[in-house]
This record gives sequence, structure tokens and C-alpha cells, in this order.
Amino acid sequence: MFGGMVWERVSTDEIGEAMDHFAGLVSAGWGRVCELIAEVDVRQSWMADGARSLIDWVCVRLRVRHQTAVQLVGVARRLLDLPLLAEMLGSGVLSLDQVDAISRIATPDTEADVIAETSGLSIPMLYRRARRHQGVSKEEERSVWERRQLLRQWNLDESELRFRGRLPAAEGRIFDEAVDSRVDGMDVNPETGMFDPLQTRSADALVELAASNGGGDGAPAQLTVFAELEALTTVDRGWAELDNTALICNETARRLGCDAVVEWVITQNGKPIGIGRRSRKIPGWLRRLVYHRDGNQCRHPGCNNTRWLQVHHIIGWGDGGPTNLDNLILLCGVHHRWVHERDWHITGPPEARVFRRPDWTPHPNPRRTLHPRLAHLVSI
Repeated sequence: MFGGMVWERVSTDEIGEAMDHFAGLVSAGWGRVCELIAEVDVRQSWMADGARSLIDWVCVRLRVRHQTAVQLVGVARRLLDLPLLAEMLGSGVLSLDQVDAISRIATPDTEADVIAETSGLSIPMLYRRARRHQGVSKEEERSVWERRQLLRQWNLDESELRFRGRLPAAEGRIFDEAVDSRVDGMDVNPETGMFDPLQTRSADALVELAASNGGGDGAPAQLTVFAELEALTTVDRGWAELDNTALICNETARRLGCDAVVEWVITQNGKPIGIGRRSRKIPGWLRRLVYHRDGNQCRHPGCNNTRWLQVHHIIGWGDGGPTNLDNLILLCGVHHRWVHERDWHITGPPEARVFRRPDWTPHPNPRRTLHPRLAHLVSI
């Protein structure tokens, strides 16, 4: 179909169509690979090659990095009980990443319903849903806590100190917020008239924290915990999350209420509504909800920008749009200008926003059904 094409001579629409078809073919290929991995797993034939595990064998056999092999083996094993999802990957309808996330949520009994609910979500939203579904146990959190450490090493003439370490999610978030708050308050370098690199300012912020006894003369770092009511009243139901960074077990959520400054956002069968038409100004608590819901990054498809973000009214306040959660979205400066100055549009529910070009066509375009000649390759 596309063999021998001189791409410089074809239209942009034809290039997009080709990409859709080949992306579908790639997904279908991964579907077949997962079928083969599952069969190798059943036969345990990977042991004959001297591999220490199926994942190591997949790394070598497919010449992929360890992270990709882990994903493929996990998908292959989960799809054994999810025939509908396996079919959608094998026919190129869903991508490998979509199937990876959805298969972490679905069960044989809920497979069809979960696919219907989630297949329109963006990849970050899908993985966020999967993360919440899987949860985190007290034992897993304890394991992370036991690995906390701070390693310090001076060089030979003690002219430089090097250090590295690790902290559990809650303590790491406190540390991160404290450093960020000081970085954000720093002025330009008076010698250069420019801001120092972020890494340099972070180092200065850490020294300031140590010199001021951890900022004891100022307000303590504040955590924002988003939690379902069930997470605060039961042991193993509901979820609690640190401002879109990490899940915490229910006991930790309750502990944070005792020994840290915490702003709680508790949900039950719904979500905060906002401030309606009273003002276009977005209060801090609502702004934090927008950041949390949108994953602390620009919602434009493919944009991973997590800094210098802006909250945008989808329906302008001057046009009657309310200042509430459903009418707000997080955008980076570039894509915020696109909406306002290039006439892009945003539609759809908060969890499945659709970005539309000025002619109202969706971006990215919905994946096309495989061309018959490519579909034939999949069925071989």
C-alpha cells in the first residue's frame, strides 16, 4: 500500500493516514509478540538459553531495554485472562501502553466495562487510574521507609561535599516543597543579571534551609493530601494521594494528619464544585485541585511540561463560563497561547479532554482501521 512512496510528494493528510496505519500495525505486532511471550512463559523454554528470568530473555531476544521487557511480560501474562483486550491489541485498535494500563485495572468480569470507560483517556490519565486501582500496601510503604538514607562524602582536601540519598514519598514531598519554595523566591544573579540554573538555585536553597534550622522561623511546608473518605475510615478501601506524586496507604494518610501541616481534599461520590460565577479569580484551593486532577502537567496531547503552567477557563469567564473544576484545565504557556491566539478548542469531560484544531478536527486524529493489506499481514 505504502511501499515505494516518495513522502515529499504526498499531502499532510496522507502522511497522517500512513502514520495511523503503521502505528496500528506496530500495536498489532506487539500483540503477536505478547502471545509468543505467554507461550514461552508456559513452556519455560527461556531457561534453555541460560537466562535468569523471562524478562532477561525477552531483553536479549527482542533487543529491548529492561523496562520495555518488564512491560511486555506483564502485558502478556495479564492478557491471558483478558481476551477482549488481547484482541484489541492484536488488531491494532489499542496501543501497547493503553493495553498495559487498562489491563492493570480490568478483570475477566469487568473487562468490557473498563475498556469502554477508559479507552478514550490520555496515557497519563490511564496510568494514573491504574496506579490508584493497584494501591499501595503498608508493607510496601514500610519497605520504602526502611531504605531511606543520606550519604555524605568529602573529597580529599575537604573542599567539596558530595551527597545523595532517598526519602519515602511523604518525607520527600516535604523536602521537595521546602526547596522549591525557596528556589521560587530567589532573585536574579546580581553579577550576570540572569537566573542561575535550577540545579544551582536548588543547592543554594538547601544551604539556606540548613542555615535557618529548616526554616523554623517561617511557616512549615504544607502537604496537600487528596483522599476518598473511605481511606480515612477504613483499612483497605479507598485511596489517598500526595498532591499527584505518590499513593500512600490509609494509615499513613491518617498519620500525616497528626504530625504535618496538611490541607485535606476529601471526596465522596463527587467532587468539589468551585466558585461558579462569583469571580474569574481562581482561589488557591481550587488551583491545587486543577493541578492534582491534571497530573501537574500540561494537558495538551504529547506535552510533558510540568513547570510554568497556567490554569485556563475552557469557556471564558467573560462568555459566561464558571470558575469551577470542570471548566478549568492546566496548560503550559505555549499551548495556552495556542488556545487563545490560534483558535484551538477544548471539548470533552475533564478526564478525557479532546483538543481540536481551528477546523474542529481532533488532535490527535482517531486511529483508523487497518488498511486491508496491512490487516492481512497481522492475520498471517
